[in-house]
Amino acid sequence: MIRRLLFLMFVGFQASIFMAQNLTPRPKFMQQGEGQCRLIPGLVVAYDALPDSLSREAARFVSDLNAATGLGAQALGRREGLVRMQHVTDCNPEGYRLRIQPDGILVEATTAAGFFYAFQSLKKMLPANVMARRFDPRRTYTLPCVDIQDEPRFRYRGFMLDVSRHFFSVKELKRMIDLMAAYKMNYFHWHLTDDQGWRAEIRRYPRLTTIGATAPNCRITDFERGTYWTNQPYGPYFYTRQEMQDIVEYCAQRHITVIPEVDMPGHFVAALAAYPEFGCDPNHPVEVWTTGGVSRDVLNVANPRAIQFVKDILDELCEIFPGPYFHLGGDECPTEMWEHNAQCQQLVAEEGMEGFRALQSRFTEQMSDHLASHGKRTLLWNESITAKGSDLARVKKHNPLIFSWYPCQKAARMAADNGLETVVTEIHSATGSYYINRRQSDDPGEPEGAGKGDDTVERTYNYVPVPQDLPESLCQWYVGVQATFWCEWVATPEYLEYLALPRLMAVAEAGWTQQSLKDFSDFRRRMSLDREMLDLGGYRYGKHIFK
Repeated sequence: MIRRLLFLMFVGFQASIFMAQNLTPRPKFMQQGEGQCRLIPGLVVAYDALPDSLSREAARFVSDLNAATGLGAQALGRREGLVRMQHVTDCNPEGYRLRIQPDGILVEATTAAGFFYAFQSLKKMLPANVMARRFDPRRTYTLPCVDIQDEPRFRYRGFMLDVSRHFFSVKELKRMIDLMAAYKMNYFHWHLTDDQGWRAEIRRYPRLTTIGATAPNCRITDFERGTYWTNQPYGPYFYTRQEMQDIVEYCAQRHITVIPEVDMPGHFVAALAAYPEFGCDPNHPVEVWTTGGVSRDVLNVANPRAIQFVKDILDELCEIFPGPYFHLGGDECPTEMWEHNAQCQQLVAEEGMEGFRALQSRFTEQMSDHLASHGKRTLLWNESITAKGSDLARVKKHNPLIFSWYPCQKAARMAADNGLETVVTEIHSATGSYYINRRQSDDPGEPEGAGKGDDTVERTYNYVPVPQDLPESLCQWYVGVQATFWCEWVATPEYLEYLALPRLMAVAEAGWTQQSLKDFSDFRRRMSLDREMLDLGGYRYGKHIFK
């Protein structure tokens, strides 16, 4: 009996040590101590004299803990407890310190986000059902004795999801947002509109969410039937104002900022299908697209009524999304229709523009002015500065944040050289990709999709977002990384999760963990430990790195 008890104690201690090595993203500093701290029934998380903005993080942690463990923990405004929160002023805004000892846990941070990430680390070091919020009364809950000092490498750690090509419900979005929070990502870039569908309710223009939210056909890819056309209308699918506000609040509780994107002036066919008078050739109406690619039909940026149309849309969306950013898209915009439109020809001549691409720069300046009146900063895809003929001076006026995707590193360097901040989201290079909608394997039986199957988890993980030979003076302009997910080929939540996971975690670690601390073998080991959490959550994920 004594031998068995000693054996169980040894196993528990070893498991506790193991969980300390299970943190993803990998912390900046972690030192293992001796022993473990057992979470007891009725434990107290103490937050003496902390303002509500900080103490509510204790309440959220206790709620998650009790839902999974039944321990009956309490968050109380007093000095002493098994877990003590202490406000300090010397942490990074998203950083934290943890000291776990046998007799208690000290949590230090400067901001609410810092406390949130500290509690995320505590949950991650506990059995997998805690982070998954799955009740299991049979387990014992202990934490390893460890000192952690942690903070992110980049301030922007994002995930972009395209819901225009295929629509995903609020419930499905929240499943992905939960994973973002578990891995300390902090920006949800919501690609709400494109040629294939308009997904945001705009009260002033109801046809956007009837005509604009319905495609005449739909291509589906699933695991059982492969790729096929439904030969049925797809939609109307869109998010109501209340649903968008729900996502904003859900993200805010997890310290994730929602960035809405309305792609313009190109990739605007869904809007023009609903309101053809704002296109360059109203006598030849367009319909919502069913496939990928780039349409030549774009917004008539020389038409004052079209400009007001877009401003009205931005006005309504700025009411819904309180964050400091708004993404205007600006990618892959042909000038062909402008070149054959009388209003555009006249505007180019009147303002002495060197070419029709300058019309896009003028439009970007107008929309940035309007967003600034709402207190918003403009975000743009890199074509806004890299496309030949762009008026860089006009684009730079409002200090936009540039999302560099193609050619990624060339565009990022151009942004940095011009004193513009940039987020790296590489589409595909010889060294890796952050486009996690592309096939991650060419194995027989792998579902169809974008890419050749060489965008593996390892290549995603090993991609270096900031070139090692970049001059030190330019490093400050590289402010983050983003996992980007387009949905031309992806129509089901199962396929979304299968392609995104665990590559989403690989990009999350690139955003949080210092480059010198990254190691793919260690990441693969940690991901193998996270499989229980993913399984408990019912996630579908790629298992290629576990073979």
